Amino acid sequence: MKQTMGMMAAGVLAGTMFLASALPVQAAESVTETAAEPDAVTGATEAATESSAASVADAGKETKRSVTDTKNAQPKVTRTWEVQAEYLEGRFFDDRHIDDYNLHIYQKNREVGSVSVWYGLTLSRPVGYTTEDKIYRDSEAVGLGPSAMIRWERPLAGKLHGSIDGTGSLMFYNQAHPGDGRAYGFLWRIGPRLIYHATDADAVSLGYTFHHSSNGLKHHNPGYNGVGFTLGWTHTF
Repeated sequence: MKQTMGMMAAGVLAGTMFLASALPVQAAESVTETAAEPDAVTGATEAATESSAASVADAGKETKRSVTDTKNAQPKVTRTWEVQAEYLEGRFFDDRHIDDYNLHIYQKNREVGSVSVWYGLTLSRPVGYTTEDKIYRDSEAVGLGPSAMIRWERPLAGKLHGSIDGTGSLMFYNQAHPGDGRAYGFLWRIGPRLIYHATDADAVSLGYTFHHSSNGLKHHNPGYNGVGFTLGWTHTF
């Protein structure tokens, strides 16, 4: 009996020693695996950091390129010109028989909503005569001077627009005009206009105009009036 119990005790002791010898190995392997995990995490972190840095660098390059392109880009400057050719027939005075053939050249200066302001030049060729005080006076002349126009324009249908134009020109003539007048004067015009915008850059127009010419003085101011048609062409460069 004692011998049997001794053998059992020896067996239990041997098993305990076997388990004790096996546990450190497993623990060591577990510790090794656990120690290896931070290295993997560190590698992944470094890779992510490098990728993020590369993305930031690329974004910085794109931003610099965008800023450079913006600085180098120049705003497009457009200029709109209009040429008007017109015939004005003298009216409303029995003793002033003067017709005007005029050429106006304008450049748009600014535009606010439906209102635009234009500056330019007027070339005038009045022909005819006056019979004031029953005296015949030749009133043919050639005039040239600066001009300004204010236009109120609204769309009517599609490419067709309508406007009201008011213009004023300071004229200098090659001789006294009209006869018994002065070699300078003012040419005022106002009237409606139909404008057809054929393209984004070109438009043609037809206007009906009332005009008044005078030098603004109380004496030697044989002013005259007239009405007529104006044909216009507008181009944007």
